[in-house]
Amino acid sequence: MQGLPVIKHDPAMMADSPAPERRWRWLCLSMLLVALALLPALSPAAVVLDGSLGQIELSSRLQWLRDDSGQLGASELLQPDIIWQPATGAAVNRGIDRHDWWFRVDIRNNNPRIEEYILEIAYPTLDHIGVYLANGDKIVDQYLLGDQRPFIERPINHHYFLMPTHWPADETLTLLIHVRTNGVVQLPLSLWQKSAFASHDQARQLIAGIYFGAMLVMLIYNLFMFIGIGDRSYLYYVGFVVSVPMFVSSLTGYSFQYFWPESTEWNGQSIGFFLTSTIMFAVLFTHEFLQLNRESLPSPIRIGNRAVLVLSMVMMATVFLTSYNTMLISVIAGSVVACSAALFVGLFGALRGERPAMFYVFAWSSLLLGGLVLAASKLTLLPQNSFTDNAVQIGSIMLVVLLSFALAERINEERRRRFQAQMEALQNERRARLAQEQALNAQQQANQQLEGKVAERTEELAKANAILQELSDSDALTGLRNRRYLDNYLNREVTRCFRYQHPLAVILLDIDHFKLFNDRHGHQIGDDCLRMVATQIRHCVARDSDVVARYGGEEFCIVLPETDMEGARAVAERVRRRVAETPFRVANENIIVTISAGVTCAVPMAPGQEALLLQRADEGLYQSKDEGRNRVTCLPG
Repeated sequence: MQGLPVIKHDPAMMADSPAPERRWRWLCLSMLLVALALLPALSPAAVVLDGSLGQIELSSRLQWLRDDSGQLGASELLQPDIIWQPATGAAVNRGIDRHDWWFRVDIRNNNPRIEEYILEIAYPTLDHIGVYLANGDKIVDQYLLGDQRPFIERPINHHYFLMPTHWPADETLTLLIHVRTNGVVQLPLSLWQKSAFASHDQARQLIAGIYFGAMLVMLIYNLFMFIGIGDRSYLYYVGFVVSVPMFVSSLTGYSFQYFWPESTEWNGQSIGFFLTSTIMFAVLFTHEFLQLNRESLPSPIRIGNRAVLVLSMVMMATVFLTSYNTMLISVIAGSVVACSAALFVGLFGALRGERPAMFYVFAWSSLLLGGLVLAASKLTLLPQNSFTDNAVQIGSIMLVVLLSFALAERINEERRRRFQAQMEALQNERRARLAQEQALNAQQQANQQLEGKVAERTEELAKANAILQELSDSDALTGLRNRRYLDNYLNREVTRCFRYQHPLAVILLDIDHFKLFNDRHGHQIGDDCLRMVATQIRHCVARDSDVVARYGGEEFCIVLPETDMEGARAVAERVRRRVAETPFRVANENIIVTISAGVTCAVPMAPGQEALLLQRADEGLYQSKDEGRNRVTCLPG
């Protein structure tokens, strides 16, 4: 066997080595020794548990590694030859990334006893999470979590991911976390002492309770408003108020905890579904609330609103028909487009001076501002605190409240417009009456040559009166129901009372000596007298089913369904006394006005007996007049 060649060192040869070469060797050796000495200082320092802090934020201390192959395991990543990247900021936010991500941090317990901490991952939409505690290269504890696992598998019942951890005395453990998700890779990681976490979580749950309670109150209130008013705006608004808190509860993990803890697939779709339903109801509400179907609006606004509605339907289809990544991107992009369109339409209405549109703009601006604050906190542009964490909830509450104000303002605006329309209609009616009187006077005074024009004018006025008569069932002078309405109503009530064999009472009233009153004081004062009597009769009849009508001239009629003779007589006496006790002032003189009344009551024996009831009441009226007036006479039907 041939040995290895022996190299002999000749001292003379060493002495002959050049001096610069020897200096370079010593310099390299010194640099190597310095690097080895500084190597522990260059490695990341371990997090120390000394019991002084209730919360230890770990996100800024994490080292990370992206596993593009998805084949690495926890044991392999504990080897010393793995190259980890240092933390690059105060928060972990890698955006939408479907690759495997690993994070690690060394944690040392300096206390002489075992410490118990709660490890919190405050981001509930991560699909798969592996948490490993290792002592050197040996794994001593592990948890497998994620919203793609049934909720019951979580070690602690909470909407966030919580894990109990035990830290041995005077030892350093490695915390290793594996994350794989189809959504946004975020890892807000903290270690909590139990008492500190309980106090913090109590305040957090109180805020959540206030938020969801406020949304429930707004939901119930607007649901009753829809039932009472029947306005479709309230129906779409109720759908919007349901969708917003359901989206927030799905995003924060409450829905998975309380509503569908076993439905992992639906849990992944619920965020997109409720965000899309929020957009859909918001679009429908905007269309109805701002009346975007008006022809006076520019066509791009009307077409754009329909386009956003179609976009929301496409977003809803992606929730069920595409992958999670595609759904998430489409829903977020569609939401941005829809919110921008809503703000643009609201600003257009606000610039035109529409007060409901101003409330609408403020409402959407509050939600948009809340979303921007939350996004800024996630990107570490703003500090993370209770306000920034709940910015979307605060913005959505302000949105719901301001939209309620907007709905109330729209109702007030419609009421003002209705009142103005009624005033205009009353003025038109007065002008028509005046024109009719003028036409009649002109007809009497006109000569033969103007008869054609007068006839044409009269025909136009007759048509106008026919239209007014068709549209209104009220007497123009007294404000009571007119004769046409009375006949129709009495016919219906006779048929109904005959069917159920219920009593029906009729009262006919007449102002005593009204013709003499008219001749003495004039028709204008007579009209005032008719209005006064009509007002007193209206005050004496309280039920909605009772009808008061002007029967003709100075006669009035009261129809009292479900009323016997004694009840009808009491009503007639109350009207008679009230009219007699109400002084009517004419030219600084109080004039006593009285009425006579005839009352009849019967259970109809056949339909069509309204004429018989009116006849009996009329006979009672004439009997009252014959017996001296200012009295009530009752005759059975």
